Amino acid sequence: MIEQFLEEMRERHGDDIRGITLPDGSRDYVRERSQQGDVDTLMFMIQLAYLMGLQTGYAVGDLDDNDDDAAPHTSGPLQA
Repeated sequence: MIEQFLEEMRERHGDDIRGITLPDGSRDYVRERSQQGDVDTLMFMIQLAYLMGLQTGYAVGDLDDNDDDAAPHTSGPLQA
């Protein structure tokens, strides 16, 4: 199920995601953790990203639902 989800997201949003710049050394750090078999750190990173995405989506939805006077938001290509 996760593989199918990732492939679908890669097809739909791959260009946008590839355009995101991460801090220097990120790729090397993930490669090192992977080579060391540090699944706990990799899972923590995924869980953190997932949680942050949920919180962002909730905040955007909450703004839409509760703030009639707020300036309309412009959602990016990825919406929670």
